[in-house]
Amino acid sequence: MELSTVNQMKTIVSPSMVMIDDDTLHKLQAILLTILDDITSFCDEEGIGYVLSGGSALGAVRHGGFIPWDDDIDIDMPRADYDRFIATFPQRFASKYSVQAPELTPEVGTAIARVRLRDTVMRMHDDCGLDECGIFIDVFPIENVYNNRVARGLHGFACMATGFLYTCRRFWRDRAFYLSFAEGNPDFARVVRTKALLGLPTAILPVGTWSKIVTRVYSLCKDEDSELVAVPAGRGHYWGEMCERDVFAKSREATFEGRTVRIPAEAEEYLSSYYGDWQRIPKPEEREHHAYLELDFGPYALEE
Repeated sequence: MELSTVNQMKTIVSPSMVMIDDDTLHKLQAILLTILDDITSFCDEEGIGYVLSGGSALGAVRHGGFIPWDDDIDIDMPRADYDRFIATFPQRFASKYSVQAPELTPEVGTAIARVRLRDTVMRMHDDCGLDECGIFIDVFPIENVYNNRVARGLHGFACMATGFLYTCRRFWRDRAFYLSFAEGNPDFARVVRTKALLGLPTAILPVGTWSKIVTRVYSLCKDEDSELVAVPAGRGHYWGEMCERDVFAKSREATFEGRTVRIPAEAEEYLSSYYGDWQRIPKPEEREHHAYLELDFGPYALEE
């Protein structure tokens, strides 16, 4: 039984979810660009390094902007830059954005930073119990990886183990919601029950403590010149999102929806390692759906 739920969450549609049409998707993309502009302008002013990653990097290279059916933007930052961003961005934009991160809101239960636009709502499957659920962009820390193979192996095991236990802890806390979300999908319901049961012993510690533990484990390597880097909090986890520093953690300029952004220095090599044949356009049935538990553009609904 596959216990990883990231991909499953992207494909499950429950009766309670809101499906969006093309017009709504385009509006959502426009709002995401507003958030992106604020983040990238701030990073440029403060000298904070970042790259668009995942589907956002793919969109920049293949489409010059969004993948036409994409509904999110992902940003990665080297750990030192990520720490500076978390410490300074919320102060500059406190009235416009809320920032959820292990360093700021450990009780939320996320291993990354999520920059949310106030007065909007985009409630996802992992937002149960949260009051602040604005439209968001995810910011992932890029972690240093030990050059020594033994140390790298131990670090990788620690990242995978603590990350998995952390996920199980959150499934135990939110088991009632996830079981209701899995209604009509017995395979996913079994995964929820299994992960929740595995998470029961971890409940000796609160979710907030687990958030801090995971962050410390992920960021153990302090070598800012290591040959390799990884994104343990990403979909591919430690081993699946490992890349040479010169390929991924360094950047070059690219165009994204008419604005200049930064993508991995060797974006094509990064995309090949991440997606394989990244130039192939997936068939409609292979694309991720656009569905939310709740979506509200608030005061941005009427903006062009």
